[in-house]
Amino acid sequence: MADQSETKFEVYERTDGRWAWRLRAGNNLIIATDGGQGYENRETCESLGWGVVSGYFKPSER
Repeated sequence: MADQSETKFEVYERTDGRWAWRLRAGNNLIIATDGGQGYENRETCESLGWGVVSGYFKPSER
């Protein structure tokens, strides 16, 4: 049986040729996406997606 607590980061090519990312929870529900904007290349999509998921873009504390 798969670990239900495991999240999965996915990068995929959309039907319009742009790249998108999403984060799935262990129960396979989508819990975060790129918001539908899409990216021109896979590398940019993956890099920015990981930045969001990892907390790199979190607001700085004052």
